[in-house]
Amino acid sequence: MSIRKSILVLSLVLPALSAFALDNTDVVKSTQLKDGSTVYQFKDGKMAMESQFGKAVRMQEGTTMETADGQSITMKGDEVAKLAQGIYKHNRN
Repeated sequence: MSIRKSILVLSLVLPALSAFALDNTDVVKSTQLKDGSTVYQFKDGKMAMESQFGKAVRMQEGTTMETADGQSITMKGDEVAKLAQGIYKHNRN
C-alpha cells in the first residue's frame, strides 16, 4: 500500500474513532477539517471544535470551514465547555 493510500485511509478512519473517544453520547457526528482539527456535532445541532493537538478551541458561530474532503460546513453554536468536559473525562480514564 502506498503512503498516499495510507494517508487517505487514516483520514477517513480517524474522525470516526475520535467521536467515540469523547465518551459523550451527545455526539452525533465528527468531521475532520483540512487543517487537521475536528468539528463535533451534538444532538441539539450545536457544534464544537477540537484542535489538531486535542484541545477544545473557540470558533465564531457562522464561520465557514473546509472539511478534509473539500466540502464546506458552517459553525453552529460554540459548545467549548461540553467538548472540553468530554476530553477531560476521556483523558482521566
